[in-house]
Amino acid sequence: MDLEEQCVSPEAVICVVDDDDEVRESIGTFFRAAGIKVAKFGSAEDLLAWPNLPTMRCLITDLTMSGMDGLELQRELRRRGREVPVILMTAFPTAEVRERAEAQGVSSFVAKPTDPETLLAKLEALLSW
Repeated sequence: MDLEEQCVSPEAVICVVDDDDEVRESIGTFFRAAGIKVAKFGSAEDLLAWPNLPTMRCLITDLTMSGMDGLELQRELRRRGREVPVILMTAFPTAEVRERAEAQGVSSFVAKPTDPETLLAKLEALLSW
């Protein structure tokens, strides 16, 4: 996790979880430039250990990561009572993956590489900003 992104204030934040540093940085930089508070994490486990988890308003996560994957992360958040919109990113956008994600209640699904403007549009649609 980026220490500067711990977000100690109670403001709602968008959490980005991806084990690819470049993807996290690109999305984080774009969202911050758009005035959106963002916290970035290199793994699902890092997000789950974050003390400010209650401030998360939306999760943008990669499907395939070392350790817990994006769908497992969503299930664990639900188990903990954290229901938030989830945008799932994957480099392998097969019909099977999309069906699994939709069956689990993923809010939106995007193929990687992901254009930050596409993510912003999906985020705005989900959160009605």
